[in-house]
Amino acid sequence: MTDRRNTPHIVVSGRLPPPMDGMSRVTALVLDRLRDRGPVEVADLSPGWNGGGLRYHAAKAMRVLLAGLRLAAGATIPGRRFYMPVDSGLGIFYTAALAGAARLFGYERTLHHHSFATISRPTWRMSLLTRLAGTDCMHVLLCPAMQARFQALYPAAKTAMSVSNAIFTPPVPRPRHGKSGPLRIGHLSNLCADKGLDTLFTLLRALRSEGVDVKLVLAGPGLGRMDNALVAAGLAAFDGDVEYHGPVDGDAKAAFYRDIDVFVFPTRYRNEAQPLVLFEAMAAGVPVLAYDRGCIGSDIPRPGLVPQERDFIQAVLPALRLWAKDRDALALASEQAHARARAAHEAGHSGMDALLDRIAGPLPEAAGTAVRPKRAMG
Repeated sequence: MTDRRNTPHIVVSGRLPPPMDGMSRVTALVLDRLRDRGPVEVADLSPGWNGGGLRYHAAKAMRVLLAGLRLAAGATIPGRRFYMPVDSGLGIFYTAALAGAARLFGYERTLHHHSFATISRPTWRMSLLTRLAGTDCMHVLLCPAMQARFQALYPAAKTAMSVSNAIFTPPVPRPRHGKSGPLRIGHLSNLCADKGLDTLFTLLRALRSEGVDVKLVLAGPGLGRMDNALVAAGLAAFDGDVEYHGPVDGDAKAAFYRDIDVFVFPTRYRNEAQPLVLFEAMAAGVPVLAYDRGCIGSDIPRPGLVPQERDFIQAVLPALRLWAKDRDALALASEQAHARARAAHEAGHSGMDALLDRIAGPLPEAAGTAVRPKRAMG
C-alpha cells in the first residue's frame, strides 16, 4: 500500500487536446509520464478550440478560476507540486495568475515554455510572469540556447533547465532506403504562409524549370481560406506534381514520412520554437532543410540549415539538385539525419528524467542518482 505522506500532491494545469497542437501534445505526453509515477490532479484549461474573442476568453477564464480553486483546496497537503505549460499572447496572464496562486499556496512550481515569441521580442508580460512565479520556480526551455537567452532577458528566472522535444520521437530501428523516381519533397504542418507554404510552390517551380524530376507532397490542415485556396491552386497548376494528404496522424503520418525523400520547412513563423515535425522526419531517416529559427539551429545537421537572412530557395537548390540525381548522396544524408535523431532522442532522456524527478520525485530505484536541475547559467 502506498504511503500517501511520501507521495507528492501534483497538479497539472494547461491546454490538453483537443485541439491538437505542439504544446497540447507535449503537455499530454508529460502528463502520461507523470501518471506512470503516481496520482496526478488535472486542471484542463482548453475550452476545446483555439482562438480568441469574448466566448473563448470567458470559457478560458472560468477554467482558470476552477484551477485556482483546485490549488487552494490542496494548500494543506504535504509535497505540493505544480506543472504548467506557458501560454502565449494574452494567455500569459492566465499562466501568471495560476503560477502566482501556486506560489501563494506553497507549491513547487515548474513552467514549461514552448514559444520563442517572448525571447525574440522581450515583453513586460513575460517579465511579470517570471516575477509572480518567483525565483525558485523552475523554467523549462527547449534547448540550451533558448535557456541562456531566456535567463539573460528575464533576471527573475533564476532556475532553469532544458528538455528537448526529441524525447517524444523515438527513431525507427533502421533508416529508410532510397527509392528511384522523382525526388519527393515533403512538408507537414498547419499549412500557411508563416510556415512557408508559398515558398514551397516557388521552390517546386524553380526545380521544374531546371528539369529536375520532383514532386511536392503536402500534409496537414490549411489554417484559413486563403491557405486552402493556395493548396487547391497548386494542385491544379502543377499537373500532378503536387500531392495533398490533408491532416495525418498515427499510421498515416508514418506512411507520409516513409513516402518522402526530403523534408522542407521554410518557416517564417515568429513564435517558432522546436517543431516536432523536424524530429519526426529525421527519426524516419528523412533529411531536413529548414530556416534557422528558434531551436532549429541546434536540432538539425548544419548542412540543412538556412540562415534567416538568406533566400531559402537559392540556399537549398544545390542540395536538392544533387539528391535528385545522386541517390547515394541522398542515402548518406538520410543516415546522417537518422543518427542526429537518435543522438537527440537519447540525450533528451536525461533532461526528461530530471523534469519528472523535479515534479514527482525520483523513481525508487533511481533515488540515489537523480539528476539535479541546472541553476542559472553564468
